[in-house]
Amino acid sequence: MSDDKLLKDIVDSLIEERKSDKKFKFLTRSIFFVFILFLVVSITLSTTDNINQTNKHVAVVEVTGMISSAGPVNPDVILPHIQNAVKNDNCVGIILKINSPGGSATQSKIIFDEINKIRLTTDKKIYAVIDDVGASGGYYIAASADQIFSSSSSIVGSIGVRLDSFNVSRLMDKLGVDSQTLSSGKDKTMLDPFSPLTPEHRIHLERLLKNIHNQFIQDIESSRGDKITQDVFTGLFWTGIEAKRIGLIDDLLSTYDVSEKFFNNNPLIVYNKEKDIVKELLNSTLNTSNTIFGIKY
Repeated sequence: MSDDKLLKDIVDSLIEERKSDKKFKFLTRSIFFVFILFLVVSITLSTTDNINQTNKHVAVVEVTGMISSAGPVNPDVILPHIQNAVKNDNCVGIILKINSPGGSATQSKIIFDEINKIRLTTDKKIYAVIDDVGASGGYYIAASADQIFSSSSSIVGSIGVRLDSFNVSRLMDKLGVDSQTLSSGKDKTMLDPFSPLTPEHRIHLERLLKNIHNQFIQDIESSRGDKITQDVFTGLFWTGIEAKRIGLIDDLLSTYDVSEKFFNNNPLIVYNKEKDIVKELLNSTLNTSNTIFGIKY
C-alpha cells in the first residue's frame, strides 16, 4: 500500500470518527433538551392553577383513590391544600370532590378530625361532593364538610369496618409443609396465615373492630345529627337518590351546581390538580404496597 493511500485511509478514518463523535454529541444534547422541555412542561402544568388563584375562585380539593398512609389520599396529601385555600383571600369557598371507596381507618379519622378543626378557624364553607363513590372512609371524609352532595347515581355509605386476613393452614397440611414461627408472647402470632384463628383471638378482634366502628358511628352522628332517618351503620351502601332520602347527603348537586348555588358561580380551581410527572414516575418505580393485614373502612 502506498504512503498516499495509507494517509488517505487514516484521514478518512479520522473524519468518520469525528462524524460519529458529532452524532453522539448531537444525540446527547437532544436527549438533554427533551428532558429539560419535559421538566418545563411538567412545572407549567403544575403551576397553571396557582396563577389563576389570584382571582376570585372556589377551591376544589380532589380526594381520589384509596386512603392509606402511602397512597393518594392521606392527611399529608389532602390537608395542606385545604389550609392553602383557607389562607387565600381570593378563595370564596372549598369543595371536597370525593371519589374514594375508603381505606385506612386511621388516615380517614385523622382527615375527618383535622377538617373539622379547620372549619372552626374560618368562615369559608367547606362542601363535599361525592363523584362516583364516597364509601366507607371516603364518606367519613365527606362527613367533615358543612354539607354533603352527590349525583343521583353515586355510591354512598358503606359505614362499617373490616379486617382482612387469610388462613392457609389446611393447604399447608395437604402439602405436608410445617410452619416454624418463633415468637415471645402467646398472642404475637395472632392472624398468622399458617395457623387457624383461635376463639379467643376472634373475640378480641371482633371487640377491636366494634370499638372502631362505634367511633365511626359517633363521628357520623355528630356530623349529620338528626338528618339520618334509618340505621345506615350496617355496611350497606346506596345510590345518591336513596342516600338523600335517608339523610346521608343533603341534596343531589354536582360540583358546578354547588359553585352556582353557594358561590355565585365563581370559577373552580383544582388545588391539587398538578401532576408532578417526575414524582409519579418515581412512585411507579418505587411503588410501596399496603400491608396485607390492615383495618379498613
